Amino acid sequence: MPVFRYRSVEEMPRRWREPNDPENLRLVARMLGFCRSFRRTARKPGVTRYRSWEEAEADRPDGWDRS
Repeated sequence: MPVFRYRSVEEMPRRWREPNDPENLRLVARMLGFCRSFRRTARKPGVTRYRSWEEAEADRPDGWDRS
């Protein structure tokens, strides 16, 4: 990523959005919703212990690849 040096503030490009614009919060909320849509499952983090192989197989999400 290149680094640009400016001799004065007037040489800098204009901001693409104002910092106090109320639309900024809406955009961040939309972006977070988009990122949450990439979560694979709603599993709890950590290790889950099962009593049997059948119980572990039953806990798998549908369409999960075994390989």
